[in-house]
Amino acid sequence: MKKIYIFCIFYGISLISKAQVAEKFGQGNIGSITVTASTNASKGINTLLRDGYLPNLNSASRFLSQATLGANMSQIQQVADQGIEKWLDDQLNMPNTFSTESFIRTLHQRIVDSLNLTGPVEPYTIYNVNLSDWHFDIAWFQGSMTAPDLLRWRVALALSEIFVTSRISGFGNNPYAMSDYYDILLKNAFGNYRSMLDSITYSPAMAVYLTYMNNHATATVNGNLVFPDENYAREIMQLFSIGLYKLNIDGTEQKDGQGNSIPTYNNNDIAGLAKVFTGLSWHDAEYLGDRENHEQDYTKRLKFFPLDSSDAKIRWWKTNPTITNGHEPGGKTFLGTTIGQGRTVQQGEADIQDALNVIFNHQNVGPFIARRLIQRLVSSNPSPAFISRVASKFNNNGSGVRGDLKAVIKAILLDPEARQCHGPEETSTGMLREPFVRYTNLVKGLNLVSTNGTYRNVMNEIYDNAEQRPLNSPTVFNFFQPDYIPDGDLKNAGKFGPEFQLLNSQTLTGYFNALNEWLINNDPIDYYGYFGNETYKEAEEPRFDLTADFPICSNKNLPQLLDKYNLILAHGSLSQQSLNNIKYAIENMPYRIDNMGVPNQDDMLRRIRIAIFLIMASPDYLINR
Repeated sequence: MKKIYIFCIFYGISLISKAQVAEKFGQGNIGSITVTASTNASKGINTLLRDGYLPNLNSASRFLSQATLGANMSQIQQVADQGIEKWLDDQLNMPNTFSTESFIRTLHQRIVDSLNLTGPVEPYTIYNVNLSDWHFDIAWFQGSMTAPDLLRWRVALALSEIFVTSRISGFGNNPYAMSDYYDILLKNAFGNYRSMLDSITYSPAMAVYLTYMNNHATATVNGNLVFPDENYAREIMQLFSIGLYKLNIDGTEQKDGQGNSIPTYNNNDIAGLAKVFTGLSWHDAEYLGDRENHEQDYTKRLKFFPLDSSDAKIRWWKTNPTITNGHEPGGKTFLGTTIGQGRTVQQGEADIQDALNVIFNHQNVGPFIARRLIQRLVSSNPSPAFISRVASKFNNNGSGVRGDLKAVIKAILLDPEARQCHGPEETSTGMLREPFVRYTNLVKGLNLVSTNGTYRNVMNEIYDNAEQRPLNSPTVFNFFQPDYIPDGDLKNAGKFGPEFQLLNSQTLTGYFNALNEWLINNDPIDYYGYFGNETYKEAEEPRFDLTADFPICSNKNLPQLLDKYNLILAHGSLSQQSLNNIKYAIENMPYRIDNMGVPNQDDMLRRIRIAIFLIMASPDYLINR
């Protein structure tokens, strides 16, 4: 075996050994070469592997396009200086720094104080001050723009598109419902999948959305046999954990002797699991089915009611006094397991925990969750090997722990398939950027700054034009489905393109119209007043300040302008043809100079804004490879 001693790092070069044998190395090619480095001999070989290089600015920007909602130039430079893994470890170890519920509660109190009302606010007093679901949007945007744990916010958005709940279900325009649920995702983004399942199951928002709030045991009501609601039982299996068919660890479907996919569950499994999620109601309810005022408090964990109360006064208020059990008694059979035998209904919460354990330990969960998170962060079509590596980390984080999402996220973002760059000729790699992520790329990449630290944005422009905004999915299946196959080359190749399900003539035109509003009109914030007759606060509706780019918008310096925003927004992925086309368009725009030799400011701003617009409208940007 040849040995090479190097003191400088070269990338992708050929070396002629003493025996005059040419060896091509770099970009992951190591052949039979060993490397000893001057500083750390044992890790010298890393110089020939992708992981061994500190990223340049383009690769740092590409990494941040997967790991954040958008990054500005200083953040890109930080990653390039310290390296991907160091940045990743710092982010994964950073505590959760923002609570959307706390922000809304503080805002709620400010509104109460401004109206000269008295006393501390509680969520159930919401209608006294006319809070609405758009107060959640303001809270979400505030957190996304100010929280330093950038990776957590990117992962939480991904989780919100897997474990879906939505205001469209009818939370009564209550921002506390959405904020409490989103805080669950933020809190558990780097925690354990099992803990997240528990928190989601006991979330009032999820219970209302998937209709198991006040779900009761099988009973005869008005002469009809009524069974427990099956909605959550179905979706926790199909969409949150194991999917429709049995999987190999690499995400491929297992087949029976006839070559057919093997279902993971059937209707009997759904019915058996539905019996588990019975007896849950509002935390402050007096009995199962109690609805008076309690539906306004979405911020507390659900309360378990094993039996209906025998108190005559309370029973008089019940809608269906013939129902005697809140929680289903007896054994519950699903997924080949029976739980709950020999327990009293008072012990029914043990059924819930047992059921979540059965789901958590199902062999499908690792590849199922691995594929969906990879799709949300890196690529619509991860290879089976990529899924297998991440699923293996889900099954065992290296210390014997199953379901460690921190280990899963790190495995995804450091995987060779995520870090390897891809060219436009590789048509099925990467992903179409979601419309909402394009918007956050813009406001964070252009460093939108509020001088008082507060952002008042209900994000209507992006939702009205491109039909996407956090917790606003039209169905439990998300804005787009993981197995969606668009027509054209992807269909011919049998490849998936989930985000293309949201792409049509209306949403694409809407995106361009929204870009015009954000950039050309310099109006990136949808400002709402918190209450009637409130004084307008200009600082809370910030605009883009692009004056620093004035020196590089002349024809002579246009390449610098394009290189800057190609780097920040598209990690240098625009083709030379795209850059040439944009450069040609900008060169032919007005650039007036007065008698003192000073360029016209309006001309300069328009050139900069159009350049950014065209970069963000280019296919090279829209497809993030």
